[in-house]
Amino acid sequence: MQIINISKTKLNSLEPLILPKDVTSTECELFKYNYYGKEKLLKKLYRTNGIIFANKLYTIEALNSNKDNIPSNFIVPEVLVSINKQIEAFTMKYIKGTNLSIILNEPTITYEEKINYLKSIGNILEQMKNIRKYTELKDFYIGDIHEDNFLVDTEKQEIFVADLDSCKIADNKSFPGRYLTTASLLRYNEIKYSLLDEPDRIADYKVTEETDIYCYIIMILNYLYDGRVDRLSIEEFYRFINYLDDIEVNKELIENFEKIVVGAPNVNPVNYLDTLSSKQIAKARKLYQK
Repeated sequence: MQIINISKTKLNSLEPLILPKDVTSTECELFKYNYYGKEKLLKKLYRTNGIIFANKLYTIEALNSNKDNIPSNFIVPEVLVSINKQIEAFTMKYIKGTNLSIILNEPTITYEEKINYLKSIGNILEQMKNIRKYTELKDFYIGDIHEDNFLVDTEKQEIFVADLDSCKIADNKSFPGRYLTTASLLRYNEIKYSLLDEPDRIADYKVTEETDIYCYIIMILNYLYDGRVDRLSIEEFYRFINYLDDIEVNKELIENFEKIVVGAPNVNPVNYLDTLSSKQIAKARKLYQK
């Protein structure tokens, strides 16, 4: 993988990418970077040593090695960047998009458009399932699936997968995830979701197809609930599921939601999202709960 070197003076001259106020980054700084006339994004990591950094570099190299099997709407690291001879950053394609979290909370955007973006993520997961099935890339999962890790080009109505340097690929170590913690609903099913206990682990749970679908369903439920469903107790979760049944949400969709806390394998609910009506979505919001 190509490595370029820049000075700290050059780094300090770059224009920072200003994130929306409700979007946070805890592991890096982002800068706009002109690379041979092309606008790129430079991601400078805060942590540049130890197991986490080593796993990050391995992940970036694996993404680069397998880029021919990875869809074009996945924002893959392109070039490693050393700053004064020490690798601390990498570049990637710059997407002039809006975080999905902003889209989902924007009242001027129709519910149909929001559901279509959520469906796009479900289709991405199906695409990854086919990649694992039909290519040599057998160990490939997004991992840290949440609303801020997807960017939307609203003009083209296209969605992009960001922060892939924390994905699960090529037998790397699982990275932490926003919804993959011991404080999340995963804690109620220790069989389906595997807690990691090796001494050099860097995450609570092993990333698998089950965790990817779990996080995707949490995103959908967060939108319907207008809050953090992953933080609910099991009793509160079932109360919300029962409420969805009361307002006549499609039963197959509800069954797929409920599967995240029971023993049966998780099922991608993408094919049922079109059954949600504007009235049901409005009623499902926390303010409309009984």
